[in-house]
Amino acid sequence: MGAMTAPARPQNDRAIDVSFVQAAGRLEGVVQRTPLRGLAHEQLELRLKLECLQETGSFKARGAWNQIAQLTDAERKAGVVTTSSGNHGRALAWAAGRAGVPATICMPGDAYPNKIQACRDLGAEVRLGETRPETDAICRELAAAGKTLIHPYDSLRTIEGAGTVGLEIADEWPDVDVVVVPIGGGGLISGVALALRDRLGKSVTIIGVEPAGAATMSLALEAGHPVDLPEITTGVQGLCPLNVGVLNQQVAAANVDRVVLIDDESVFRAQAKLVNEEGLVVEPAGAAALAAVLYGDALVGLEKKRRIAVVVSGGNPAPEQLESIRRRKSEA
Repeated sequence: MGAMTAPARPQNDRAIDVSFVQAAGRLEGVVQRTPLRGLAHEQLELRLKLECLQETGSFKARGAWNQIAQLTDAERKAGVVTTSSGNHGRALAWAAGRAGVPATICMPGDAYPNKIQACRDLGAEVRLGETRPETDAICRELAAAGKTLIHPYDSLRTIEGAGTVGLEIADEWPDVDVVVVPIGGGGLISGVALALRDRLGKSVTIIGVEPAGAATMSLALEAGHPVDLPEITTGVQGLCPLNVGVLNQQVAAANVDRVVLIDDESVFRAQAKLVNEEGLVVEPAGAAALAAVLYGDALVGLEKKRRIAVVVSGGNPAPEQLESIRRRKSEA
């Protein structure tokens, strides 16, 4: 495991022009205001933001609906397309289906079969690529041919929708000291960080967590721009895109206090705790932020900060993976 602190920047980069209040208005009555549930801990006041209970099983429903709700008539007619290993694709298929918009989801062939089927069950066309780069190329071709690209993370509207997670945390727990968020492409951490800075300013510490085997944001912050991973070695599907987005790197550099890395075994250990002790259905990616708090470096140097909110980002594990976790005695 390791840790990295983002360079000092202005606390809120207002070149990123988003309105979380307006996004929340679009989402009202469509997505869930998810619980901020306490988790017993001897030393911390620890609360879990349970996006695993969200529509389609992840926070991705927020960004997907915020995108679909703002399409022009021409964009709706053209249909939408995206690349996804699962949760964004499922969320976009759901949002598009709800709005009567044709959707094509481009997915790598090694995505969880249940996530592929979920997109089809929601009425979307699924196009499979053998690898993530090939999948991305299929998506680019379809967008160039006229379909409306709905980016899973590198888009203002996606960031704006995801940021309503942070808005809800700030409204419900304005005294929170630290908010810990998982990072894949960076859409969730970007939105949450901007919303928290808007509401709570510098009073809250914002920490991102990514797998050691897919350290996309850490590399981007070090380089000052997104960097393609030469190799992905994590088994935590959902947190392993080839890179983070340009917007996401910019927002994180300006607003995120620290990005820490976590090993896969700690993630599965935290998943076992949530599944076997808390009775939740959580995928590995959804447990990454909690893993960094309980077993990693997230709170190093923050001993005086006791009120910790952790985003549990998704609840769509592969059935066989969930069953293996249920058979496993939690070590926590």
